[in-house]
Amino acid sequence: MTYLIAVSLFLQFASGQSAANPAERLKAKVPVTLVRDVRTDRLAGKYKNPSAEVLKQIGGALSGDELYLFPDGTYIYCEWADISPRTVEDKGKWKFNAGLLELTSDPEIIWQTSLEREYVAVYRKSHPEEVLLVGTGRDLAYFEDNAGDDPEFMLLINSKGREKNIKQSKAAKLKAKIMAEARRPDFHKPQGP
Repeated sequence: MTYLIAVSLFLQFASGQSAANPAERLKAKVPVTLVRDVRTDRLAGKYKNPSAEVLKQIGGALSGDELYLFPDGTYIYCEWADISPRTVEDKGKWKFNAGLLELTSDPEIIWQTSLEREYVAVYRKSHPEEVLLVGTGRDLAYFEDNAGDDPEFMLLINSKGREKNIKQSKAAKLKAKIMAEARRPDFHKPQGP
C-alpha cells in the first residue's frame, strides 16, 4: 500500500500536479478565501469572463462567456465573440457543497461544451463580497502555470466573476429572456456528409 501511495505522489509531482485541493492550490499563489457553504439564493447570480474588473484593465474583449446560476438550482451557460452572437452552449443543474460548484448538463445537451464541470468558489481577501469561480481542471492548471509576477490578475483572467445576484422573483423572466434571445439550436445540429 505504501508503495502505491509513493508511486501516486511521484506521478503527481512528475506531471506538475499538486496533491492539494483546488482552494489550497490557489492559495499557494494568491491570497484567497474559500466560499463556504452558503444558501443557494446567495450564490445564485450572473458570472462573467472577462469580468468588469478585467475589462476595465484591458479595455475590451473579442470573446467571453456568461454562467447564470438560478436560485432553483438550474443554470444556463452562454458564449459570445466578435463574430458570433451570444449563444446558449449548455444548461442543466448545479449543486454547491464545501466550496465546490458542480454542474450537470441536461440530457438534451449532446454536444461537447467548453464549460468545466467543477468550479471552486473563492474571493480575494481585499474583496470579501465577491465570488470568483475557477474551473478545477484546465482553468486552475493554466492559472498555476502562468501566475508569475501578477497572480491576482491571472486569477481574474482565469475565473468567472459574479456580476450580479439573481433573485428568485426575477429568475423565471430572466431565464425565459436568455433562452428566447440566445438559444440557437442550428449551431449544434450535426452537419451532413
